[in-house]
Amino acid sequence: LVAEIEINDHKALVLFDSGSTTDSVTPEFAFVSRMKQFRLAEQITLQLGCVGSRSKISYGSHAPVTLPGAISESVYFDIVNIDCYDAILGTPFLERFGVVLDFQDRSVRINGNRQPTFTYDEELA
Repeated sequence: LVAEIEINDHKALVLFDSGSTTDSVTPEFAFVSRMKQFRLAEQITLQLGCVGSRSKISYGSHAPVTLPGAISESVYFDIVNIDCYDAILGTPFLERFGVVLDFQDRSVRINGNRQPTFTYDEELA
């Protein structure tokens, strides 16, 4: 499910991904939104779901995430070269905020508040 939310006071196109073990933003989004980045003490290997698909995570950042009526809190993000989205919110975010992904209603529920998501056509536009 994909929605537009605020990260570091900037609108971000975000994929809610229950298969991701990290919360990530792109280097471009981190730069444009002026997120304060820091080098990680040790690089972390990012393993994707296909053979030979690996990357290294070298930087991280903390930034406020705002969903009106639901949350307004600082979240840690890995800075990762991801495609199509400004950010991916994975299981750390989903568990921390008790997120419910409703595929039938095409919405995300956080703290009981329904956040609309894009339709497939809107997402591809």
